[in-house]
Amino acid sequence: MSTLKKVILGVALLTAVAVSGIHFFDLPHVAKAETTAAPSFTVTDMNGQPVSLASLKGKPVFLNFWATWCPPCVGEMPDIQRAYAKYGDKIHFVIVNIDGTKPDVTSFMENHAFSFPVVLDTNGSAASAYAVQAIPTSYIINADGNIIDSHVGALSADDMESFVTSAF
Repeated sequence: MSTLKKVILGVALLTAVAVSGIHFFDLPHVAKAETTAAPSFTVTDMNGQPVSLASLKGKPVFLNFWATWCPPCVGEMPDIQRAYAKYGDKIHFVIVNIDGTKPDVTSFMENHAFSFPVVLDTNGSAASAYAVQAIPTSYIINADGNIIDSHVGALSADDMESFVTSAF
């Protein structure tokens, strides 16, 4: 087979895969009509206590992966703060820092006057369980422990409101 035919066949194959919607990572975007069991994980809160997803069943969860050095992550945090102030009694906020140490994250939170709970994924197990490819990445998990929506990238204020309230 000639090189040109191989290239054309390769492009055709890649196009067919792209059009078919096949994903090459574990957790693709989840449409609201679908549910996927949320992978379990255990992280550490800022007091050094373990926090497991399993312990949060019975109430929806807003799960967000972020890093202190990530401008889009930092940019959406005021909107997370507003959502937490408005809905923190109705939904668990699990804001997972993937890069920092406790002193660095504590300083960051204090400097920005954020009061939502942050947990540390010091060994990367939570991010790995969710196949996080980019940050920020957010998930809505219903009270039964199923992912009902996900979003890669920063959420605008309006999108944050819609995203969080999709849990109810």
